[in-house]
Amino acid sequence: MELLVGASAALNQAGLLLLGAILGAIGALLAGNRLYWRLRGKSVRGTVVGVRAIGRLYYPVYRYRLLPTGRRYEATADVGVGANPRLITGRKLRLIVFKKHPDRAAEASPEVPEMVGWGCFLAAAVAVGLAVGLWPVTSFTWTVLGLAVLFVGYRLRRAMPSRGERPFTSITRKAPPEGLLEVPVQLIEEILAGPVSAERRRKQRITGLIVTPILVLVGLAVLALGVHLGRTIFLLESTGERAHGTVLFCELQTTLHGSTYYPVVQFATRTGSTVQFRDRMGSKPPAYHEGEPVEVLYLPSAAESTATIDRGRLNWLAPAALCVGGLALSVITLAVRLWVPRQPEGR
Repeated sequence: MELLVGASAALNQAGLLLLGAILGAIGALLAGNRLYWRLRGKSVRGTVVGVRAIGRLYYPVYRYRLLPTGRRYEATADVGVGANPRLITGRKLRLIVFKKHPDRAAEASPEVPEMVGWGCFLAAAVAVGLAVGLWPVTSFTWTVLGLAVLFVGYRLRRAMPSRGERPFTSITRKAPPEGLLEVPVQLIEEILAGPVSAERRRKQRITGLIVTPILVLVGLAVLALGVHLGRTIFLLESTGERAHGTVLFCELQTTLHGSTYYPVVQFATRTGSTVQFRDRMGSKPPAYHEGEPVEVLYLPSAAESTATIDRGRLNWLAPAALCVGGLALSVITLAVRLWVPRQPEGR
């Protein structure tokens, strides 16, 4: 029985480490090349001077001055985008450029794929932290973790330019259309002054007005939940009591999304009362086995309803993740809505 439980724990731990490796690889794909630009490139001030239009895609053209020589350069983005506020002629911005490749430039402001990539890195770190915190660290753990780190490192290196390769901004490394630099530079305002669907722009504005408050409210709700859970943990650790408990069994709960095992624990309070509770955190396979000793946190005034397994620093993992995720969702949504320039309109 002990051997079976140990094997289940090892598989569960390996699964979390594998999840961390997958999330890390996705993060490397989305943010690896941007990391290369930020570490190897130079930040300069630039201006959007126009676009090169191919079909419905617009390739912004930047003009910047490279110090200390003060020489002016123009660079055309190698990734086309749809009409958006970042193409407004004369918009001032920060660029990342390379001295050896002055015709290559990228905006320094965080891109959505980059932010998602860093989010994947954070989620990968959480998965690894859970894996090494919930189960014993063995030589098998170090082996799997080492392989995961090597895999993520390999994917990170693959996301960056190879030796001698010109810097690129496309995640897929897809080359820009042939003859892009031969297309004349135009002002986005002049392009949109033509037969452009005003109805489409109106629907986009309405969608923004509806979606923005919804996302902000969702973020605030998640933040409030994280604060509530954090307050509960703080009260337990500051005013609660600890006791030695024993896992009686693991209760199987089945839903539409699958099955989860929740440990049912019994402990005795300081007054001698026997309390039995089901922990709020479950897993599959079960993280605990029958008869396993655990530490319990509880409030003396409501022992049965507040009791929980004491997992040390991991008690704060869920509240911290909820607070960070909710706050990030609200702030990013408001930033996009308030600080991004208005959609370019045709004259």
